[in-house]
Amino acid sequence: MNKHIELETYSLALFSLLLVAAQMPAIFLFKEGAIGIFLYSFLLLIVLVSLFKGTIAGLLWCLPFLFIIGSVLIYSNLPASSLSTNLNVMPLPYFMAYGLSIVILVLIAGKIHERVTRQGEMVHQLKEKIRQFVAVDMETNFDNKQRMEFELNAEMKRINRYGGEFTLILLQIDHFDSFRKLYGEKEKVHLLSSLSKVLGETMRATDRKFRYGYDRFALLLTNTPDDSIEVIFNKLSSNLKTNRLLNENYITLSYRLGHSLYNQSSAFESVEDFIEKVESEMLSHEL
Repeated sequence: MNKHIELETYSLALFSLLLVAAQMPAIFLFKEGAIGIFLYSFLLLIVLVSLFKGTIAGLLWCLPFLFIIGSVLIYSNLPASSLSTNLNVMPLPYFMAYGLSIVILVLIAGKIHERVTRQGEMVHQLKEKIRQFVAVDMETNFDNKQRMEFELNAEMKRINRYGGEFTLILLQIDHFDSFRKLYGEKEKVHLLSSLSKVLGETMRATDRKFRYGYDRFALLLTNTPDDSIEVIFNKLSSNLKTNRLLNENYITLSYRLGHSLYNQSSAFESVEDFIEKVESEMLSHEL
């Protein structure tokens, strides 16, 4: 945070310096009439390019221009040049000062661009860290998708190294959006609260519970072999299918289920591949 404040202070100081420095060429350029106004307008354009695109872009714009205009001025100041009598050009020393000032302004503006870009990256990194720390779904108090992927990844690495097994169960509420439209937002919140409570009471304290989608939940069951799944499914079915509404009426819900055992012989390259495999089972398994 202190580093971010330092960057902001430094950027503000550079911007103030740029504003002051950009006024100085106007003192002598406006004395040169139309050509001076043109050169100052070009200077401001280059400063804007440098602010938005960076130092390299500013230099690529200004250096060819300065070379061409400078060559014309040098040629026009030669005694034998016909341009010396046909053009009312600015004195060469003035143009050299102009060229130096525009390069300095480009460097300052480019540095501001660099600092602002760096600030933007830092803000993005801070947002990403906050998003990772805020790992709890507010409607169910379960961990969210990011936390789920983190926990799964850690568990898979642990098993790959030391052995063991775990089972991942994915649970989807059928027609959840239709339920919300039919019964309203309060009933939706109540359903999610009831569901989280039932899952909390049904599963072991060591089992990890996640809400990883709008209507989808995940249960990470450590040290749970495949032959225990049928018992777990029966417990979930008896506890989840009936839901009591706020008006004390009861309705029957249906769910889609998928599960997979993970051990050292499992061939999954990533957490995403593992989740995708379990989700594919949800199409054909109904609770």
